[in-house]
Amino acid sequence: MFTKRGKSFYLGELICGLKQLDPNGGWFSHDPNSGWEIDTPHLDQCHKIYLQDDLTYKDNKVLELEKYINYYKQDIEKITFYTWHSDLKKVYPKLNIKWYPFFLQQHRNDAINHMDEIAQAFNFEHKTSNFLCLNRNIRKHRDVVYQKLKGNKNCIISYKQRGVASPLVNDWSLTDYRDWNTHDTEYLTNTKNLLVVSELYNRCCFSLVTETRTTLPFDFVTEKTTQCFLALHPALYVSNRHHVKILKEWKFDLFDDIFDHSYDEVDNEQQRIAMLLDKNKDVIDKGFVITENIKSRLLANRNHYFDAFGQMLTGDA
Repeated sequence: MFTKRGKSFYLGELICGLKQLDPNGGWFSHDPNSGWEIDTPHLDQCHKIYLQDDLTYKDNKVLELEKYINYYKQDIEKITFYTWHSDLKKVYPKLNIKWYPFFLQQHRNDAINHMDEIAQAFNFEHKTSNFLCLNRNIRKHRDVVYQKLKGNKNCIISYKQRGVASPLVNDWSLTDYRDWNTHDTEYLTNTKNLLVVSELYNRCCFSLVTETRTTLPFDFVTEKTTQCFLALHPALYVSNRHHVKILKEWKFDLFDDIFDHSYDEVDNEQQRIAMLLDKNKDVIDKGFVITENIKSRLLANRNHYFDAFGQMLTGDA
């Protein structure tokens, strides 16, 4: 039901489940300077609020949370906020914040529904030394990465909103991606898109993932990261600080024997990206051979995503 991101919902009592934030229906609007509009239900009606993923972080504050704090004042302690931003509690230690990764749950469940098709779509038979860097929406950090990689002959790269298409003949356009779930609900959009580009994953030995955000003091793990586990790809991550650390805490194999992940500790975004590219220059320029050992570890990552990681994602609202 909830396939769009960047919106907020509120959680009522357990029997109420998830409801749209705007009680009149539709999506609330977003302003980059003031954040998403919020709903302010009476505490007798709702004391559990679900903040769906892409919160607005500006001037060292989460603007949506600041709105709630200003509205509820001393009653803010009676509210529990649910979010799938990892480590948001560190930024607001006085608020009642629980990790509730609804979006990741939804995508993992959809992948399970299409497990056999995913297993057939991805293989190790046609690997080359190339690596994959797929980009859709314009972001400053993606502009930086694209400029660094566009001349690299070892890189298969796309950047849809900049007019840079992948070499895949039947690759989706921006319109295809936008409109998929208006005419087909058998797959989530991201699941179907992953299957469409499986040929590119099968050609490449790893991915360089440019996540949605790179400057947050908490993390933001989207399908861009988790789809690599389904597609049997090791990956480097242009993301927030400690993105790699969190994935390791989730017990995924991040292939430290192949990649230098020291960039994950760097606080400054520009320095972190530069260090990622510099420390991993050899593997970026030359790739590596997918050995039997690597194959077994990649399959173990996929199994972990379906099994133990799925249990981690089950939140108690």
